[in-house]
Amino acid sequence: MKNIIKTFVYTGLLTIVCFPALISTGQAAEVDFSCMQESVRGKPLVTDQYKEYDVNILNTCPGSAYWSMCIERLNPWNHKVLETHTPSGRVEEGKKARVNLHMKKGPDNIQFRNRFQAFYVDIAYGIKTPAKASCRAAMCEEKKSSLRAETLANEKAWKNAHQSLEKRVASECPDSGWESEEQKECEAGIRKASQAEMVQYARKDGVLREQLASVDPDQCQVYSGGLMIE
Repeated sequence: MKNIIKTFVYTGLLTIVCFPALISTGQAAEVDFSCMQESVRGKPLVTDQYKEYDVNILNTCPGSAYWSMCIERLNPWNHKVLETHTPSGRVEEGKKARVNLHMKKGPDNIQFRNRFQAFYVDIAYGIKTPAKASCRAAMCEEKKSSLRAETLANEKAWKNAHQSLEKRVASECPDSGWESEEQKECEAGIRKASQAEMVQYARKDGVLREQLASVDPDQCQVYSGGLMIE
């Protein structure tokens, strides 16, 4: 007989990622829930309106268990909590449970490097009674606040430089509606002259995001939040 999968759908998560360190037992310290297997799995992008994720639980323990989650959906720009989801249930030995999430796109007025919503997730387990998962966004974002500010400042400067570049191209290499080698060469020359500056912004962004990911990864891993257009 196939395993029964209970699915909880929340409208509004990248490759399979296991996060046993996110477990809060909700029981005495001697209880070992390492036999509860979790993963966050992103699905192929089928629309530019949202990015879909599954948070999966597989019970390989010798008995049933209660589970609960705290899933905090974040604004991808200021990283404030937009919504908190607290699904819970009971999963039998050898069975699966799944929570489906749709991470919506950022505001339509964001034209430069728009992103999908991000989220934190914590999972707790209990044997005789339900356990309560921890909601960690406030604690984690406080730890990341200085890096968040630096990342935002770099992205703002990057956006301003990009807009200036596009204005210069439009002004110095006007498009007459007919493709011409002269117009292409003009645009290519201006973009090449600005390439080093743009690469510098991109590299700094990459370094800062690596630093953000290294902040207490056992407790503060954030999922999704990727660019709508890579």
